[in-house]
Amino acid sequence: MRDTIEAVAARTLDHDFRIWGFGEGMALLGLLRAGARYDRPQWIGAVADLTAPALGPQAQPTDHLIPVEVLVELHRLRPAIRVDAAIARFVAAVWHDSAPLPVHRPDLPDLGDTAWVDCMHTDAPGLLLAGHPDAAAAAMTLACDRLQDTTGLFSHSFNTGPARANAVHWGRGQGWALHGLVPLGPADPGRDTAYRALRQRTSRLLDALARHEVDGRWRTIVDDPAAPFEHSVSALVAAGIHHGLRTRMVDPSRRALADRSLRAAVAALDGHGGLPVSAATPAGPPDIYLHRTTGVFPWGQGPLLLALLDAAVPR
Repeated sequence: MRDTIEAVAARTLDHDFRIWGFGEGMALLGLLRAGARYDRPQWIGAVADLTAPALGPQAQPTDHLIPVEVLVELHRLRPAIRVDAAIARFVAAVWHDSAPLPVHRPDLPDLGDTAWVDCMHTDAPGLLLAGHPDAAAAAMTLACDRLQDTTGLFSHSFNTGPARANAVHWGRGQGWALHGLVPLGPADPGRDTAYRALRQRTSRLLDALARHEVDGRWRTIVDDPAAPFEHSVSALVAAGIHHGLRTRMVDPSRRALADRSLRAAVAALDGHGGLPVSAATPAGPPDIYLHRTTGVFPWGQGPLLLALLDAAVPR
């Protein structure tokens, strides 16, 4: 297991990180945790170097993508690194006047009225870690109301103009949604109606994923049997369930699904620590999802690292 983790971590470090881009946070968090677990300070230092230029107070259009969990972990490991200003920028980018912002990129002419399932893995978890649990629940509830349909699956995008989801159940999008939901396990589930409802949303999503699973794998559109398999979903599901087990947002009976997913992801490795996954995918009609190029990207490496690290801990 350690050899696999080290190979995946080394391959992850080869990526040209944007800071901040969709899906980078899990890869950086995996590097931090692997570096701490296996005494590899150079991995922690690499994350510190990558993020240093983005830790100031100056607002940026991509502040909604700041992975708060990475900054919190980085500060824990390197207390001298100050992350407060960047976390404050994140909160300002996703929350205003006691309400979640309806869209995150109003500055983009073609996307100014679009909300994405991708943002679920940063919005609510980031607000929670920043000390705003009620805001986290409200942001996640809004995302679920917009994007989760009666199947339990999530659409990739929601247009706030005509108030319509694109109705494509993108595989990786289900993983983003799962990672947004699972951190929100309340200390006392009996006290908070919003958090109980989100736990039910999580269960519906996992039920839907189980219906479309093929030996721990899912397709790039999960309910299209003709779509190609997408290995990032396996990694995301494995890591998400393990996180949900810790927060009590996921029932222990789901552990077997996580185990199958992790085995499928490891089996798909290219022999050099890389998990082949589809390239960045814009929201749109089904054809956009069916013909993506593949490569090694943070949105495969990161969740796989996190899942492997969880699996390496004795139960």
